[in-house]
Amino acid sequence: MSNTRSWFGIIGFVLALLCITASPGSAANGTLAGKITISGTSTSIKGATVTAVATTGTYSGTSSNSGTYSISLAPATYSVTCVAAGYQTATSTATIKSGVKTTLNFALVKITGVTGTVNGKVTNSTTGASLADAAVNLSPGGYSAVTSSTGTYTLANVMAGTYTRTISKAGFSTASSQVTVSAGTTTTSNAALTPLTVAITSLTATPATLVEAEAGSVTLTSAVTGTVSSYQWSQVKGPKVPLTATSASGATADISNLSIAVDTELVFRLSVTGTNQAATVKDVSVFVQSSDMVPILGDNIQIGGATTAVKKFNYSGSEWAIFNIGSRLCVTPIGPTKGQVYSIYAPGFINDIDLVTYNGQNYALLSAGSSGIVVVNITVPTAMVQVSNVHLNYFKDNITFTEGGGDILTGNEISSIQAPVAALETDGITLYIADSEFGIHKTALANLLGATGPVLEADGTLLVELEKYTLQFAGENPWGGPIDLKLYGGKLFACMKELGLGIFDPSTLEQIGRYNLYTDTTMVEDWFINMDVKQAVQKDATSGETFTDAFTGMPDYRQTNFELAEVMRNDVVAPTPWADFERYGKFYYKAQSVDIAEFGSRTIAYIAYSLGGLVAVDITGFQSATSAAFLTGTYLGYVPAVAANGPDKITGTQSQSLLPYYGAGMLKESGIIDVKINGNYAYMTDHFAGLVIVDHANIPESGWKGENAPYNNDTDGIAGNHFPDTEFITSYDMAAYDPLDNESMPKWMYQAPCKLVTTEINGHGNRLLLMDNMNINAAGNVDILACSGAGGFNFLDIINLNASAMSDRYGVSSYFPTTDEIGAKVDGTAGQTISIGHSAGITSSDKYIYHSDGPHGISAWKIVDDNGYPTDNIHLVGNTLQDEYPEVYNGVTIYPASHAANVVYDPVMKVAWANCSSIGLRRVNVSGVESGLGAIGAPLLLPLKPTDLFEHNSDAGNVKGLQYQDHSYDVEIRGNYAYTADGSNGLTVYDTTKDPSVVNSGFVVANIGAGKDKPPLGTASGIALWTNPADGKSYAFMAAGPRGVGVVEITDVYNMKLVKVFEPIKIEEGKVGAADGQAVDVKVVGNYAYFTYDSFGVVCYNLADLIAPLPDGIDPTAVWDKNTSGTLIYDYRPVATSRFKLQLVPGYEAWAGGAVKMDYTRVNGKLVFYVAFAEAGVLKIDWTDPTAPTLSGIAPTVGECSAVTISNGRLYVADGTGGMLFFK
Repeated sequence: MSNTRSWFGIIGFVLALLCITASPGSAANGTLAGKITISGTSTSIKGATVTAVATTGTYSGTSSNSGTYSISLAPATYSVTCVAAGYQTATSTATIKSGVKTTLNFALVKITGVTGTVNGKVTNSTTGASLADAAVNLSPGGYSAVTSSTGTYTLANVMAGTYTRTISKAGFSTASSQVTVSAGTTTTSNAALTPLTVAITSLTATPATLVEAEAGSVTLTSAVTGTVSSYQWSQVKGPKVPLTATSASGATADISNLSIAVDTELVFRLSVTGTNQAATVKDVSVFVQSSDMVPILGDNIQIGGATTAVKKFNYSGSEWAIFNIGSRLCVTPIGPTKGQVYSIYAPGFINDIDLVTYNGQNYALLSAGSSGIVVVNITVPTAMVQVSNVHLNYFKDNITFTEGGGDILTGNEISSIQAPVAALETDGITLYIADSEFGIHKTALANLLGATGPVLEADGTLLVELEKYTLQFAGENPWGGPIDLKLYGGKLFACMKELGLGIFDPSTLEQIGRYNLYTDTTMVEDWFINMDVKQAVQKDATSGETFTDAFTGMPDYRQTNFELAEVMRNDVVAPTPWADFERYGKFYYKAQSVDIAEFGSRTIAYIAYSLGGLVAVDITGFQSATSAAFLTGTYLGYVPAVAANGPDKITGTQSQSLLPYYGAGMLKESGIIDVKINGNYAYMTDHFAGLVIVDHANIPESGWKGENAPYNNDTDGIAGNHFPDTEFITSYDMAAYDPLDNESMPKWMYQAPCKLVTTEINGHGNRLLLMDNMNINAAGNVDILACSGAGGFNFLDIINLNASAMSDRYGVSSYFPTTDEIGAKVDGTAGQTISIGHSAGITSSDKYIYHSDGPHGISAWKIVDDNGYPTDNIHLVGNTLQDEYPEVYNGVTIYPASHAANVVYDPVMKVAWANCSSIGLRRVNVSGVESGLGAIGAPLLLPLKPTDLFEHNSDAGNVKGLQYQDHSYDVEIRGNYAYTADGSNGLTVYDTTKDPSVVNSGFVVANIGAGKDKPPLGTASGIALWTNPADGKSYAFMAAGPRGVGVVEITDVYNMKLVKVFEPIKIEEGKVGAADGQAVDVKVVGNYAYFTYDSFGVVCYNLADLIAPLPDGIDPTAVWDKNTSGTLIYDYRPVATSRFKLQLVPGYEAWAGGAVKMDYTRVNGKLVFYVAFAEAGVLKIDWTDPTAPTLSGIAPTVGECSAVTISNGRLYVADGTGGMLFFK
């Protein structure tokens, strides 16, 4: 099974429903009506055609002299298009109800050109005669022509931009120059070619094809005719190797030190000049096949990584801290001054650390995700030694769920021999293991730490003596995987994310108690407000039984089936609690840590409930609970989390798609992460608020609220629209303490019962540990050990919780960043701390990689030495502002590239385009980096100006028709235009030459897919452009998140058209359905498009099939349909040419991971994809035969591999919380 991920900017949603009508004309019809105007004005447009398409048919209407139209339509959901000559086409959706008038207005944008023409004449420089049949090429873009008999040429419909124009003809020198094309104009570019007096008749390489390390050198041999005036040998492609020339007839390339991870082409060039100084050139290729993928930095070693686990221990009479940075296990003495750090690297990301003494030795037991359990001997912490690494298995059958197409599937199985270990707990005798994809496993500690090594099962995994399955399936992605364990009072407490807190009998592993915030109807200050899930779900028509799980009380597979089959496909109007929970709830109701305290006769569990806050629950009597006498915790009170706020004004961006977003952005990381209770104080970490200390933990029912409660935080007065995100909170004042501060915490944090809010301490709040002997009333101590995720690790000193200023209440004694790199500060000088741990995207030029790290923006890293040879010594040479918000220096505002989810390099303009998930597209000028101006230790600051911020919903105002929150997950550049995968806004095209800080400058050229009730392009996260050589039509292929594959014709950018949008065909148990999960990335290679899916693998389609027209009357967003019984009505989805999924390869069935971003090589006729496959690492897939992809290798990574780029024959990998890794 796979994990569904979500892109989601949390914001309030107000849908101004615009409607249109066209009709079959029955008494049950409704009306679609509206007005067509020129965008930005009130001027009417006469004669515009409005067309509505649904399963009921296609209907049209025309606007009158006043711009109004009206169409009678049968009840249904329609895709509505408005077309008028001279204006951009607009599309929307409208739901028509019987007897109801639905209003849908269109504001059309006037068309201005985006293409120009290049023409010219080519002549003989010696005679002046015209040259026919000369080849003219513009790059990038692939524009080409051949000169006529008069030497002239014309290239029409060239996207405005800057190009390299190359003209060549046999027997003449080649001429190249730069050409700038402007929209609506003709640019003339003539050339005079010089006749050649020399010729290179042959150029060979020996060997021309080889396997890495098979030869130490390559011999280059040429034959030249004519008198040679001068010559030059050079290398023009591939990783640089030493090249020694002996004459115009020969040279030798030294490849003895060539170390590559991917198949590589080396291209060598001979340039020979004749007596008239005209030069001729010839190239020869050498193809080198890689033999392996070797980690450049060493096994399991990464740059950066998130800090998420901490414990402490005694050594030689002093206390030491033990913590992680990604896969790096670190120890350091605890004290008021920073001590030396000793470390060792583990074979996986370290989720948790548990310490145990066994047979006189001290061990750290590491929960290393799919890498299993790692045992490290820390008896001598300055010389730690890894003792063992063992995996875990699981198996469960007879599982029922509803798949993404709406069919109920029974008899399903899940299994793995690489179970993801999230947490461990031990009493020194027994070991309890939290497996987030199965449940809880139990074994004797001796089975792990015995003198002869771990005791294994037949499949080589750790022997498990007892286990408890805790998951519940409704859709294909289960709920209830445990991620934290705690032994207390003779019972085992497990935080099970969506299913809340579970209490288990450690002897039998039977569940004996629980608390689930989602199903608790007594708590009304939560995301779904006063919802009772049993009232929201459907009921069995015969028995009246609710569609909820009998044990958990959560929506079950029957409810999922109803929502997908009836609500999503048949437009039935009904609550959708399963879909709502999948989209938002599973992040809000995520129990991830617990602490327990006794106050008198009462026992209270304090649950870190992510965005649900810190929830206090009475569990008194848990010691006597049994499966028969089941204990359900009683809600007492809560402390709210700081929300992952969206824009500060309503924009109407919330997508109403039933399926969740790809990825998670800030959402899955936000909220309360950890909690510790000491006395009456609750110490908790919040993703945005840092360390928070709250009083009255002993009386949460009365003490956990503001003194003037209840408060009205619903500033727009519309309950349930989640604007603001905290509208449902009444016990606390959630207004900003400082309205002028972008990062202001809410007012309640500066009032009782809150004693401290630090905000982010060098990074986002994460796990914490209290010292045994805290002195919170004086300076000079270490009181708390605090993890800051991607920001690193801190020693905190609580000084005086009654000080007037928050900053005087605590101090940071020592800070341990996740890297030792030196970045550029806001003033451009060296000294900025660089932390890496949100590693999301990566791209490259020949000399540098550019890395996107969420809140830390973009950084540049040099990957060649000063002589241009590939190097293993990779360091930072440039960075954007490291703060998430603008800073002012010398009166100039410098902007960051925060929330960077992806990055794309533009070699023409020398720009790293940062795709910032919740704020739009950012232009990062890296020309200085590419020119070598940044150096290790003296890096360049990469400042952004307002003219670099491409967003349609900004402080400067909203672009008409696009008043929706910005998203940017991918971009492709054509000339001056940026085609952006804009999340739920679909495809947005920006003119990069226009000023985006001026709303009406025209910087937004066009959009398709925004403002829809059900976004036709889903949550677009990937884009690839292609022009059909047969007819010149251009297309954008979109990875459309849960909507799957999107195809848009973009030939006329002002009249872009949906060709088809569909989920790939999936057949299970003989039933035709749809691929589960999210389409993430797309590449076009040759005649095929390749789409990655986070849970469906990589799917290959023939381009001809993707662009083929649909039958008349078929809505491009509804190319297949089933009836309520699951029978296929029609299906016009293309059949995939092939598909690759790791779990379908024999021997890898139980591996975790799903496809994310990818890169590829085409070398010597061989096509190989390198796919970031999350937990599995980087997959090497040979796709030379489009119909038969094969697995050629796997490069393991530390975290969840999210992106990969290729440069100089090497792989550079973004690995999420694992930081960056490299392979050669």
